[in-house]
Amino acid sequence: MMDMLRGIAGFRKLLVLAAGAVVLLIANIWLSSDVSAMSRQNEVRHSRLNTLLTLGADYKTQQGNTAKRVPGASDVAAVFARISERMELGSRVNRIAPDGANQSVEVNRLYAEELSELYRELAQGGVRVIAAELRALPAGSERLFTLSAIIGPVN
Repeated sequence: MMDMLRGIAGFRKLLVLAAGAVVLLIANIWLSSDVSAMSRQNEVRHSRLNTLLTLGADYKTQQGNTAKRVPGASDVAAVFARISERMELGSRVNRIAPDGANQSVEVNRLYAEELSELYRELAQGGVRVIAAELRALPAGSERLFTLSAIIGPVN
């Protein structure tokens, strides 16, 4: 009877050791896959950082060259600010950001008359629309426009 109890106890110990070995093996596989995934993520992040640094250096170089080439390039923002103040666009100007010698602007909820007046006044102020995206939204019986544009000095 004693031999049988020792055999069962030994078998239990063997099962516990085998289960522990399986758990350690699974943990090792799981951790190594996590480490390799993190390594790949770090490589991607490093590549993105290098790309951003290169783009930033190119942008700085281009900014320096553009500012020298285009006279009155800094006046584009001032002209747009005066026009938007005169037209009382206020909070409808969603964005105005430098884009080289140009400015990237977004104006929301413009009526058709305001849109044509904005274009006309920009031209009179020596500013041209280089590229634009216009979205029309229904507003009752009329339409309101959202203008996203890149504006720059007339050369």
